[in-house]
Amino acid sequence: MRRIVLSALLLALAATTAACTGSGSSGLTGKVWQLTAITEKVPAFQGVVPDADQPNYTIEFKPAGVFEAKADCNQLSGAYTTTSSGGMTIEPGPMTMMACPEGSFADQYVTGLAKTDSYALANGALTLNQNDGGTLTFK
Repeated sequence: MRRIVLSALLLALAATTAACTGSGSSGLTGKVWQLTAITEKVPAFQGVVPDADQPNYTIEFKPAGVFEAKADCNQLSGAYTTTSSGGMTIEPGPMTMMACPEGSFADQYVTGLAKTDSYALANGALTLNQNDGGTLTFK
C-alpha cells in the first residue's frame, strides 16, 4: 500500500513539475539573473540599476517551478509557471521584511515580479513583461 501511495505521489510531483516549468523555460533555469532595469507604466517610471547594485536584485528560477530572489536587503521565494509560448506567472511567497535604505528598488522589484505575465530571452538577457506594460530586465 505504501509503495502505491508513494508511486502516485511521485507521479503527481513529476506532472506538477512538468506543468510548472513548461517547455519554454529551458533558458530560465541554471542561472542567477541580475536586474539591470525597471520600467513602469503606472506610475510612470524608468530606472537603470547601477552595476554595483545589480547583485542586490537577483532571481533564480529552479526547475521545479520555484524561485529564490534577492530584493536589496530582503530575501524572497515563491512559485512560477511558464507556457511554451512565453507566458509566465510569478507568485511571490515568503519574504523577509527588513527596511531597505532610501533609493532602494526593492518594492518596485517585488511588485513587478507579481505583475509578470510573459517573458522573453534574447542575447543573454531576460525580460519579464508585466500585465500593465512595464518590464523588468535582467542579465
